[in-house]
Amino acid sequence: MIRNALVIDDDADIQLLSTMLLQKQGYNVATAGGLGELARQPSLLNTELILLDLGLGEFTGLDIIDYLHDLRLNAAIIVTSGCSEEAAAHTIESGNQKGLCMLGFLPKTKLMTGLAPFIDSLKQSSKPPVKAELEKALRDRELFLAFQPKQDLHTGNITGVEALVRWQDPQRGVLYPDSFIPLAEKQDLILPLTWHVIELALAQQARWQSEGIDLNVAINVPAAFIQAEGMLATFDRLTQRHRISLDKITLELTESAGIECLGYARHVLETLRRKGCQLALDDFGTGYSSMVQLYRLPFTELKIDKSFVSRIDHDDDARAITLSIIDLGKRLGLKVVAEGIETSCQHTLLSQYGCTLGQGYFIARPLARHALDTWLTSDGPLDETCALS
Repeated sequence: MIRNALVIDDDADIQLLSTMLLQKQGYNVATAGGLGELARQPSLLNTELILLDLGLGEFTGLDIIDYLHDLRLNAAIIVTSGCSEEAAAHTIESGNQKGLCMLGFLPKTKLMTGLAPFIDSLKQSSKPPVKAELEKALRDRELFLAFQPKQDLHTGNITGVEALVRWQDPQRGVLYPDSFIPLAEKQDLILPLTWHVIELALAQQARWQSEGIDLNVAINVPAAFIQAEGMLATFDRLTQRHRISLDKITLELTESAGIECLGYARHVLETLRRKGCQLALDDFGTGYSSMVQLYRLPFTELKIDKSFVSRIDHDDDARAITLSIIDLGKRLGLKVVAEGIETSCQHTLLSQYGCTLGQGYFIARPLARHALDTWLTSDGPLDETCALS
């Protein structure tokens, strides 16, 4: 099978050498000299592998990383540059924090001998999952939840968690949402997947309630869930089966979810609110219809997208937008949650700004249930690797 690769470098000789080496490995290769070329030709990013230089004229590799993150690109990325190990490590860490697939650093001086091992490692990795495999995973209960804690930024108390789905695939190991949520959306499996996640989350909430653990559980839901026929009745049956308190459940709706009929959505969401369910508008500030949804729909919580939160300690514009969202949430009587808190400085600033709640790697990475229980009692520095061991 022919695979696509993209070389992003402003050195014509490196472009030529990289193209030749990748073609020998069976890749169809495209090249770009920098960010402007990518912005003008987005089709170039239809690729499985990217070789990324860091020095690209007026832009840098970090600018490319930000662009790839905004596009939610799943391509594997090799940093190929003449930069220092420290600069490369910083770029790789930045990409990893944004959820990109960073394979590592290959100095340009080692392209001739060093590229093939990277390619061999990539070729040995499993193929992307297909519809039949995801259907089997749902039947065989291969999906499980990790929980990212939410902290009250003023008291330091952990008040809730966000439930995040993972797939324990027998061949591939643990798969993260980026590798199968798009598949579910394309193959009409997003509703069965959402119901499965809801049932797992409600069951866990019931266990916590029986143990006297007081945590709100947030569950991500797409527009298709809100619009699904019989959703309210099915949701009622599940909550009654697990005997949980709905005021400890938050449904998080992404603003990019594409709700076409706000009148119907309002009816459904107001019904959920009357039953005690909390409602959050997720990723606020990154879509086109956020203000309309915020005005028309009965949300109780506003989540600031991490693309702003992760920059407030060094970017004046991101800080101004974050402050405006916090002020807007307060004026509307909503809780405001900051996603993607990565540093102590960001945590302190958000607390000073009056943000209600926060989540992110600085507080805790997503944890499986047993690891979360340990973390809650020990406040130890567990991460998701520990959670899965």
